[in-house]
Amino acid sequence: MVVVLSHSPLPTRDFEFQTALISSGSSTRAYFNKINPNLISNLSMAKNTKVRNTKRPQSIKQEEEIADMEDLFSEGDTHKIRASLLDWYDENQRDLPWRRRRRTTTTKSGNDKDVKEEEEEEDEKRAYGVWVSEVMLQQTRVQTVIDYYNRWMQKWPTLQHLSQASLEEVNEMWAGLGYYRRARFLLEGAKMIVAGGSEFPNTVSALRKVPGIGDYTAGAIASIAFKQVVPVVDGNVVRVLARLKAISANPKDRLTVKNFWKLAAQLVDPLRPGDFNQSLMELGATLCIPLNPNCTSCPVSSQCRALRNSRNDESVMVTDYPMKVVKAKQRNDFSTVCVVEISAASRDRSQQSKFDSRFLLLKRPAEGLLAGLWEFPCVTLDEEADLSMRRKLIDQLLKKSFRLDPPKNCSIISRELVGEFVHVFSHIRRKIYVELLALHLKGGMHDLFKDDSVKTMEWKLLDSESVSSMGLTSAVRKVYSMVQKFKQNGSSSNSIRSRKRLKCSQT
Repeated sequence: MVVVLSHSPLPTRDFEFQTALISSGSSTRAYFNKINPNLISNLSMAKNTKVRNTKRPQSIKQEEEIADMEDLFSEGDTHKIRASLLDWYDENQRDLPWRRRRRTTTTKSGNDKDVKEEEEEEDEKRAYGVWVSEVMLQQTRVQTVIDYYNRWMQKWPTLQHLSQASLEEVNEMWAGLGYYRRARFLLEGAKMIVAGGSEFPNTVSALRKVPGIGDYTAGAIASIAFKQVVPVVDGNVVRVLARLKAISANPKDRLTVKNFWKLAAQLVDPLRPGDFNQSLMELGATLCIPLNPNCTSCPVSSQCRALRNSRNDESVMVTDYPMKVVKAKQRNDFSTVCVVEISAASRDRSQQSKFDSRFLLLKRPAEGLLAGLWEFPCVTLDEEADLSMRRKLIDQLLKKSFRLDPPKNCSIISRELVGEFVHVFSHIRRKIYVELLALHLKGGMHDLFKDDSVKTMEWKLLDSESVSSMGLTSAVRKVYSMVQKFKQNGSSSNSIRSRKRLKCSQT
């Protein structure tokens, strides 16, 4: 059996569409001119092919997918879609904190230079807010993000404030949102911009140089905060465009993604680019949803080919667009976590007060899955292992990393299996076994942890109140919650047989 310690880096997930770069200062026509002309020359087949059942012959299906992307919106449809979406958005947009703009305080009699500087400062503040919100909203529900966003902006109201934060502070603020690499990129980006001594980047090309900012986020910031006439393409926009044009091609295909950007660029309103982009995303988030879309309330239903196709052919549904892409199968792995409670006295754990003991936490490496976050000692396995093997692996980890070697330098007060649960990452389904190990150090904590090998690792010994107040990941907090509940209920003399299976939790 191959054993991988928990500090080994695991694959991470990208948070942006990896698409062609867009020159943010160009007009829509100039943007089209930058597209490879071969992209269009290949789209010459069966323009008016009708969308049919998904079981149609493969050759016909391929022709239809090519035809889907052949034509742009007509000039008339473009103007109608812009006007209809903006009118609808003005009346129906959700009141979200990152959409609110502060009014400038400069009076009309103020110096023009002062007014301009104040407007530029306001644009930069809004750009920072848009950036934070867009990063938080990747892979996360709006209602969840609102509280996190408000707390973040209260603690770090400007880019300069964020640039002075530590990674640990940022991770603690982010705890529970998942995909922690996003938080690290926000911090790295803020530090880079401030260190460069320049103003907030206001073009797509400049924004793309900031760590973690891809095409979508760059387009959102440039259009919303700086009124650049550039498109955005996220999952909501893809769904709206696919239905407007009845596009049955694979939405994840590289060529298809580039064409979605081309269609989105054609539609952007030159006078209100930020509002239009938000209206397109808002439509996909509220009405043109994956299942049960509200077509009767849709402001652009008269331009929707998918709706028209569904009315002309009973075998076709609006929800057939875009094509459903089979998600990559999650990888299964296993982890054993040992919550090590180090006591000041050698006595029964049930008789100790919360001030008599400390919990051992380790900091994960700066790279890889959950980089820089705190956790209890754990070992990740590539296959399931029995209790005896799991304890053997944990013992090896504790001995190697902290010289904890009972009975030589410590004694075991108690060691009990607490339970197990399944935690789901975006690409990993992990079964986690949890045990509680209470130890008494014979030589005292200072004698043991002064070893040079221990100093190379970042670790903490914290009391229960300190652990409870830390910004821990949802999985680590689940582990700690299980241990606390186990201790409150009292340990079982036969904990293995009485272990409880807990419901799955999501990142």
